[in-house]
Amino acid sequence: MSKQPSRKQQRQQAKVQAQRLKQIRLGAIAVIIVLAIVGLALWRNADMVPADELAALVEPNLDGPADAPVQIVEYADLACSSCKQWHNLGIKEQLQAQFGEQISFEYRHFPVITATSPTGAEAAQCAAEQNAFWEFHDYIFENLEAYPDLGNSRVKEIATAVNLDREAFDNCLDSGTYGDFVTQAIRRAQADGARGTPTFLVNGQQVFPSYEAMSATISQILNN
Repeated sequence: MSKQPSRKQQRQQAKVQAQRLKQIRLGAIAVIIVLAIVGLALWRNADMVPADELAALVEPNLDGPADAPVQIVEYADLACSSCKQWHNLGIKEQLQAQFGEQISFEYRHFPVITATSPTGAEAAQCAAEQNAFWEFHDYIFENLEAYPDLGNSRVKEIATAVNLDREAFDNCLDSGTYGDFVTQAIRRAQADGARGTPTFLVNGQQVFPSYEAMSATISQILNN
């Protein structure tokens, strides 16, 4: 006949079983949490348009003919001090005067300099809905301090300064219309090799942003 466990042993066995049950419950809860996180991530990304497709849905911020033989792309941040300096040197205008409609400039967002840079990029796209991207862009670089705060209230002040329809602008900005677009613009910039701002590509070739270097690259492309 087997010996019955003592009360002390029974209590110990019960305690061990309770600990095991607790571990099982915690493990089950952990699994549920992980599955919930994965599910949420999949749900959020289910309708996310790939970066190239999303960019194609938004009109490019273009200055010059869309079919120009030389396409110049600038990856920049509206809060970038170096971008501000490049703009105010007038290099873009010098190149346009030299090459005319043989070149076009496209501004692409790479808002990574300050915490409010993404808001500034979204605001610029809301301005673009009113055909005022370049007015909004130029106002920031020509009138604001280096590394400006481009938070919600500041960009709305800028919208007023460049005579935008404030109701339409505010609705666009407050609804987060361009949130995904700006997030994916950062990924697109990184995929194209941008590691800082400004980064310039001339027909896909990264160039040093001086007038001399850019002019020489454009001339070489046109001559070939």
